Amino acid sequence: MRTLTASLILFLLSAGLAQDKAAKPLQDVALTDLEFISGHSRGEFDGGIADEHWSEPAGDSMMGVSRYMKGGKVQRYQLMVIEKTSKGLVLRLMGFKPGLEGWEDKARVEIFPLLSWVKGEAVFERLDKGMRITYRTAGNAVLESTIERPGKKTELFQYTHSSE
Repeated sequence: MRTLTASLILFLLSAGLAQDKAAKPLQDVALTDLEFISGHSRGEFDGGIADEHWSEPAGDSMMGVSRYMKGGKVQRYQLMVIEKTSKGLVLRLMGFKPGLEGWEDKARVEIFPLLSWVKGEAVFERLDKGMRITYRTAGNAVLESTIERPGKKTELFQYTHSSE
């Protein structure tokens, strides 16, 4: 009987722990669920330095900026927002070359609806499914960001992260 009781308790505990990591329905994900992204993140990538700053969630959005430097020169900037819409959370970003020139001839905003969420991880996918961006906590004071494109090498940014 004790063995059965102990087994039942272990089962219930493991089910409860699994539920903590379980995904919420996307319509129930709030901006405050993405608070783990807020703050200053900095790390090395491809021989350069990536710098990213995100505001705390407020109102119906979070805003962010990023800069990538290599060889002591800025290679690119990005302006980013995560907004609460009637269809759920959406990441919007616009990239710039030095001098705030658009990446392409026509400046355009890229749109990435939230694809999935579990505590400490948010995955956004561009509408055409040509790019996926994931933010995840990866230990004490580490934030990872991955950029995935079909047929291309996944880019992994590992940032030292502070919420100040």
